Amino acid sequence: MSNHTKEEWLVDRQDYCVCVMRDGDPLEIATIGAMDHNGIKFVIGEESWANAYLMRSAPELLKTLEAMMSKAYKQNWNDQYPELLEQAEQVIALAKAGSAPGDGGESLEQEL
Repeated sequence: MSNHTKEEWLVDRQDYCVCVMRDGDPLEIATIGAMDHNGIKFVIGEESWANAYLMRSAPELLKTLEAMMSKAYKQNWNDQYPELLEQAEQVIALAKAGSAPGDGGESLEQEL
């Protein structure tokens, strides 16, 4: 089980952040783009927005990948596609790193 924020993640193009709505107010999860020490945001380009939308979809991607992995093992994909399943397991562990002791993510030393 992952401890990430459970509400639907949104991209707020006005406040330059990825956020969720909690108790009727936006809760910022991540700021989009760099800021200087005075809090002035630099120009945010298409790459930054693309990154924001990728972050926004991360919870759904994780949930879907976990569901696919469950089906994959039931259909013996591990015999046909062992490298792909291993890679998917590593990605899930990276996504859950730091969620809870013993979940497998905290000891993963390599990145993909």
